[in-house]
Amino acid sequence: VNRRLKREIEIHLHLVYKHVARLYAAFLSDRVVLVQEYAAQGDLYEILQQIGGRMPHEQVADGVMRPFLEALSYLHSRGVCHRDIKPENILLSQNWRLLLADFGVSIDLNQERAVTRAGTEGYMAPELMMHTPPHCPRPAQDIWAGGVLAYELMVGFPPVVNVPDGDSVSGFVRSQMTPASLHFPASVPPAARDFVIAALAPDPLERPTAAQLLRHPWLQPKADDVEAD
Repeated sequence: VNRRLKREIEIHLHLVYKHVARLYAAFLSDRVVLVQEYAAQGDLYEILQQIGGRMPHEQVADGVMRPFLEALSYLHSRGVCHRDIKPENILLSQNWRLLLADFGVSIDLNQERAVTRAGTEGYMAPELMMHTPPHCPRPAQDIWAGGVLAYELMVGFPPVVNVPDGDSVSGFVRSQMTPASLHFPASVPPAARDFVIAALAPDPLERPTAAQLLRHPWLQPKADDVEAD
């Protein structure tokens, strides 16, 4: 078993949480077989294709971002950085429970330090795309990807981020990403826009943690929801 797969199995086996796809077992026959919790509804990418590419902001907040950030907060509290957040890696169970999956490039920050870039283009934080080695808290890269995810779910496509060759993170912060450069349709309310802008702070040190984003006004249950409960 190669080192990367062994690391994935070791990390995933120890993650037990309602919004993380459970890895029950791993064994070697002709090839490595992973026995994972069944996600009957498929992944978020497939669902987006079926419903026209985007979702109402209320559904994004309640059905995706809140459970996603709960999963991310759990991971980060255990020192695990996912490093490949995208719709394809977010699964849904038979009763539509969100399950974060695919820990193939994840790292346990308690045991190692990332020395290589990882992720999917379009979801990678700007500091990862610089030519210089990134020096930042790794969980902040998951937060950036979460901001991209929220934007894409509501707008229909990920935000376009251009990093000039040879530019510095500070220069990028000043010139490339401002709230005005993110375009939202009228259907996205101010609270949701503020959430995305916070998660997409170009400086990784300025991005909120997953736990902090869970307290964002956009994700708080509405009065009608509380009364219904």
